[in-house]
Amino acid sequence: MGESLVEKRQADDKASWDAYWKVRDVDSRGSIYPRFRYYAHKAFDAPATWFRENVVEPMNNRNRLPYYHRQLTRVPEIDECGVNDKACFYEANEQYRLDKMVDGFILQTLRQRVDRCMLFNNPDHSPCAKVIEDMEENELNFFIKYGELGGESDVRDAYMKQKHRMIWERRHPEIMEERSAKLADHKERLASGEFDYSFWKKGMFYQDKKNYEPPYEFHMSKSPLEGDKPLSKDWQYYKNVAQDPEFDKEQGKKSNFRLF
Repeated sequence: MGESLVEKRQADDKASWDAYWKVRDVDSRGSIYPRFRYYAHKAFDAPATWFRENVVEPMNNRNRLPYYHRQLTRVPEIDECGVNDKACFYEANEQYRLDKMVDGFILQTLRQRVDRCMLFNNPDHSPCAKVIEDMEENELNFFIKYGELGGESDVRDAYMKQKHRMIWERRHPEIMEERSAKLADHKERLASGEFDYSFWKKGMFYQDKKNYEPPYEFHMSKSPLEGDKPLSKDWQYYKNVAQDPEFDKEQGKKSNFRLF
């Protein structure tokens, strides 16, 4: 049986602190006061570190209670309900509201990871490419399911939106093929270390029109009145590209303000 997530985190913390003390050791060599300060800090830190690593953490790992994520029993979806089955519709709608809330919190957590990564690695944001990619991809999926439905929408609205989207995709296979090709190319470049943020947004965060309007949160949904859509959500862009080879050869392909 492999290490638990807690044990892996503890090992990573120990490796980070070992690297920190190695740097302190190298920096303090050749001078009296920095060397004295290094030994003084080490004298205070060593007993506490030994007690935590050899007594506290093993005891906590042995006596740690298991955490069980609550799994609610799934009820029939709206497409499985009868036309006049009000009880089934009510349960499906409550399940839809719960799923939307959970998806919103997941998206909020991904947004917080991006913020923490950018603050920690500022001004070099290249280590944050993976978390930015996860956030943008999940934000798009959230918009596909819940976007532009309004705060008073129910499960039937989401079901009809999904139905209309599937019909539209069948009627425009050339656009869906173009999207799939663009996404595959973007994933290949991301795997090779090249991250083009303009694939998800035409500009930077502050250039997105929906950030100028309440509630100033761009990770939950997109404003219905937004005219300048991100490239990955602007279906008219792909349609114009397919119909007119001379349409917009440069705009949207590369951002003039690169993230890193």
